[in-house]
Amino acid sequence: ATDNTQSGGEDIWSLVQAKQREDLKASTSNVEPNIVVLGGTGAGKTTIVQTLLYREGGAGTSGGTAAPEPTTSLDYRFLRRVVSGGNRKLAHVWELGGGRSLVRLLDIAINLSTVEKTGIVVVADLSRPAETLVDLEFWLSAALRRVKEVLEKITRRPKLPAILEARAQARLGETHRDAASLSGRLSPVPVLIVANKFDKLKNDGLENLKVAARTLRAIAHCAGASLVYVDKSDGTTRQALLAHLSQLQQHQRGELKNKIRDHDSKSVARRGAPVLKIRDIEALSVAIGQDSLRDIGVSSVLPTVSTQTLLDEWKSKFKARFKLSKGNEGKGTAPSDVKLAPEPAVDSILTQVNAQAKQKERAAALARKMAPQGGGGGRGSRRRPPGS
Repeated sequence: ATDNTQSGGEDIWSLVQAKQREDLKASTSNVEPNIVVLGGTGAGKTTIVQTLLYREGGAGTSGGTAAPEPTTSLDYRFLRRVVSGGNRKLAHVWELGGGRSLVRLLDIAINLSTVEKTGIVVVADLSRPAETLVDLEFWLSAALRRVKEVLEKITRRPKLPAILEARAQARLGETHRDAASLSGRLSPVPVLIVANKFDKLKNDGLENLKVAARTLRAIAHCAGASLVYVDKSDGTTRQALLAHLSQLQQHQRGELKNKIRDHDSKSVARRGAPVLKIRDIEALSVAIGQDSLRDIGVSSVLPTVSTQTLLDEWKSKFKARFKLSKGNEGKGTAPSDVKLAPEPAVDSILTQVNAQAKQKERAAALARKMAPQGGGGGRGSRRRPPGS
């Protein structure tokens, strides 16, 4: 027999395992999350983006401490951090402004080369509660519809939709009591719902707070999203927001790391994630998997209700309590129904981005075939947005 133990007392298999862990860490250090921030006009998207960029020491396209200017179209910035060992971590941050007429600009931020790394942040404005629900539904639907469109176009990685579905189930938690009920409803990519300006709603009466909270919890839980309230007068909500934004990036880096391990979804599932005791009259901070259909509840006398019934009931309660003014009753238009004026410049950009995305996908597939087994990841960071 051969003694594989070195003089230092460490056998060769321990060294091999350590080298494998080092290679795995290096191969995932350059994963670059693609964060897309969207929501209604004036909801506070730019403030959320700046909180992410400058709290984390990011280098964006603009700096300073002045009040943020409203975003009028699609704004791109990047978040770069230097971590231990001098390594750099980069995240791409997109903010879609300008209202619903520019919803097609999502095609630039979410495309064939970015969809797997995308995380979505939908900002809802609680200072205008009558518009909160319709804006949230519109933008969440628009983002998920775009993700679905991209996944349907992928031909070179036909297993990717199933992989993303498995990751979504893992984010919820494979042992979660609602895992079966929510199967097929969960977002393929991580989603964070930011209910902004809670300071404008928190004194609006206990019943209003309960209805708003239960409705937002139902929407978030059924979509497989996290939910956080932000109150500018409460620093703890800002810290909660930062924690959720950090988790959004970690989901992407962790899940792509998991991809190298043959897509073993069990390794990213959170075992026995606790269900919180949630107080609807306070600022909420609910990570995916910490809520449940039973705790959200319905007033129905039926012993069991479907997920859709629960959603519909809370949406109806919300609309009854926070009525839209007559001039805003049509704001619930679906993304597919938005009538867009001809935009030759936008169409040209979309055509170019889609072509470049396909070219990058082909190049990446070729590189994977030609790459030697093992080895670490690349170095450096890109300043140009993915797909451009």
